[in-house]
Amino acid sequence: MSSRTPNLTPLTREKRQIAEAAKQKAMEILRDALKKKDRVLMEKPQDLVFGDSRHPKFWMERHAILTEELVRGLISELEVVKFMENRTREETYAYVYPTTGDKTVYLCPLFWEASADLKKDSQSGTLIHEVSHFLGIHDITYSEASICVACSGELVKSKSDPSAPDLKSLRKAVLNANNIEYEFEITLNHKGRYENGRYSCCGEKAVNSVCESAVPNEFLACNSRDSEKRMNIGEIMKKSFLPTAKRLQGHVNQLRNIADEVDETHKNATKSNVCGGSMGIVGVVAGLAGLDVSTGGLITDAAATITDGVTSSNKQNEVEKILKQCQGMLKPIVTEFKIYRDGHDTDSSPVLKTSLGAGKTGLSAEIRTEAAKIEEVIERVNKFYRSVERK
Repeated sequence: MSSRTPNLTPLTREKRQIAEAAKQKAMEILRDALKKKDRVLMEKPQDLVFGDSRHPKFWMERHAILTEELVRGLISELEVVKFMENRTREETYAYVYPTTGDKTVYLCPLFWEASADLKKDSQSGTLIHEVSHFLGIHDITYSEASICVACSGELVKSKSDPSAPDLKSLRKAVLNANNIEYEFEITLNHKGRYENGRYSCCGEKAVNSVCESAVPNEFLACNSRDSEKRMNIGEIMKKSFLPTAKRLQGHVNQLRNIADEVDETHKNATKSNVCGGSMGIVGVVAGLAGLDVSTGGLITDAAATITDGVTSSNKQNEVEKILKQCQGMLKPIVTEFKIYRDGHDTDSSPVLKTSLGAGKTGLSAEIRTEAAKIEEVIERVNKFYRSVERK
């Protein structure tokens, strides 16, 4: 979760020890997953498989597409995090500010009530969840969601019709922070007790670790001979969302160019006004002295002001037309690639301002704000595509 809040305090000595212990536990679990990567980690998803499988033993239910790249990223982010406390958000475990460069995890009341042992909604799982936001992972849903995969994750079972492939479950497995947390807390967690210095389920001696026995041998073998229809996920993206994202990026570039033009026109007008104002003063002084001085400066002043106003009006009309086009293009993408913001579901398309000029920030600033809204959606699409793109 990520939202600005006041009432922040440093951790007490006791709470800092708890937070650092949870961080150490999470680090050890992530590093153990890397050590066992050939068993517990996954490849990039490649194909959707439609219809019921004739070989169900090859399929496994997982919460997240847990790749080596992702785990290494989580470790790197977790190594540098700091902690602060917010006691006012009583229904929250923790949150971060992922886009500001601030690598602080803000711990809230529910974190201190959570289990120190790895289990659903645990302290160490919460930290893994939060640092995933620094990698561009979102909060799509807080509900438990899983996906059925085979061949070390390369095959993904789809319940949709091939004529209208549905990527929502896969999207959550790739881009949702809760899915990553639950992959460790539920899917890869030990099911046996830790007794006599080892886990009864797999014989692992390290307390903070993942369970190799959680992944069946069949999941690792690409022996499935299902004849059901398959579709490449990257190709689906190329035919559906990527063309729209590319057109939207073109509009974003266009909007930013217009914002630069507005700034340049205003800058030149300001220079002319300053020069014109100076000439006006000179004219008054000269008049008092009985001298003949040209009024060209005053004319320049007025012309520059008119030019600035006309340019802004024309550019405003042009921008409003572009934003109206973008608004319609965004809706189907955001419906598919929705996120949570400030605890609220953002399933609907972001509302772009299609009537500019009422704000106090200036026209160019308004244009850049709307362009940033569009680009946030584009990045969601591109990040998902990168996660399934064949190299």
